[in-house]
Amino acid sequence: MSPEETWPESGDFLFATAGKQCAAIESLLVRNGLRVARVENGEEALSVLKGKPWKVLVADAMLPDMDGIELTRAALEKHPGLLVILGVTDPPEDFGKNAAMAGAAGVVYKPYEPDKLFPLLWFLMQ
Repeated sequence: MSPEETWPESGDFLFATAGKQCAAIESLLVRNGLRVARVENGEEALSVLKGKPWKVLVADAMLPDMDGIELTRAALEKHPGLLVILGVTDPPEDFGKNAAMAGAAGVVYKPYEPDKLFPLLWFLMQ
């Protein structure tokens, strides 16, 4: 299936993460009436973002084809109002500073857990 057949035209949350790391969070967001889609790499994320607007991009700091900081810069170049949150496992010392300089709105530690991610999401969306 092509992206146009499987993803909504626009949405609230786009997750760029390998595997099903965010399945529980995605399900919770959908149950609360939000539109959610997931891709597995940076190029797919940028392709989806070319369409109508999204509110939040949650991306792994390391994707198979690019790092999260590179994705953040590319996404914000096209969509300056997009909120980008990067998920990290064991970040280098200067990762937070580099993420902020690229325009990321926040950094959250993986694995993605609702009690870690939701407070940041709700704070940023107010």
